[in-house]
Amino acid sequence: MNLLKSWVAVGVAIAAAACLGAGGVSAQDGAKAEVRIGTEGAYKPWASMEASGELVGFDIDLAKAVCEEMHRSCRFGTQPWEGLIPALEQGKYDILIGGISITPQRAKRLLFTQSYGNLPINVAARKGEGLNGAKTWPDLKSALKGKAVGVQSGTQSQKFVDAELGGDVTVRLYDNQDSLNLDLLAGRVDAAVAGRSPWVDLVRSANGRDVEILSPDLTFKDFPYLGVGVGGLLRKNEQPLQDDWDKALCVLKRKGVVTQISQKWLGFDIATAPDPDRCREAG
Repeated sequence: MNLLKSWVAVGVAIAAAACLGAGGVSAQDGAKAEVRIGTEGAYKPWASMEASGELVGFDIDLAKAVCEEMHRSCRFGTQPWEGLIPALEQGKYDILIGGISITPQRAKRLLFTQSYGNLPINVAARKGEGLNGAKTWPDLKSALKGKAVGVQSGTQSQKFVDAELGGDVTVRLYDNQDSLNLDLLAGRVDAAVAGRSPWVDLVRSANGRDVEILSPDLTFKDFPYLGVGVGGLLRKNEQPLQDDWDKALCVLKRKGVVTQISQKWLGFDIATAPDPDRCREAG
């Protein structure tokens, strides 16, 4: 996927401190700098580009709500996943969003906001593959042996495949979820691994009627390296923005906004509880 060079503006006005409501996040005197938000733009239902050029998804709606709560002007930029973290570190973006798993490895060199959602990884396959009888991961792993399994490169799902299936399956890597979906539908892979959300989106579509999400759910409880949920990713020197973003998330979680956005885009609630440490001062 080519780099989409244009920025997508978000019409969130910058408010003066005197105009803030009692429930909002406090702002300093004067305007704060615009927040540059980076995302892949090809990962439904988190963040994807419509044919019209509009960027939509769970993380897009949530980021707009956060920016409004912070009284900050924000704009989005998109590019392939493999270049996003380097672009963040080089200063092109202030924060990354888009279903990004919070992991100890990433947290060593970067900052995360508090988690705002948590959902499992799942294996998906066409119904005719005969893989739907497994109830446990050992059973499913055995059924996958010798199969061709697709996964998006550079993701937690690839980390899972490498750790749990390496040597037992033929792994095929993809640059984005859309390409993975196409090969799964066409039968060029026998099964595919991703976070649950893109599979929910696929099986709801007309093209995905013959695809099923397989049991079991693969979560942090059984595979700690998968992380404790998704969050925004920032550079280490962006502590003030991390604090503002977290305070806004605390308010939005308590108001039920994260749950509402989750229901809209996923059909179920993935919202995590307000982090007690980060939300203590958020009101």
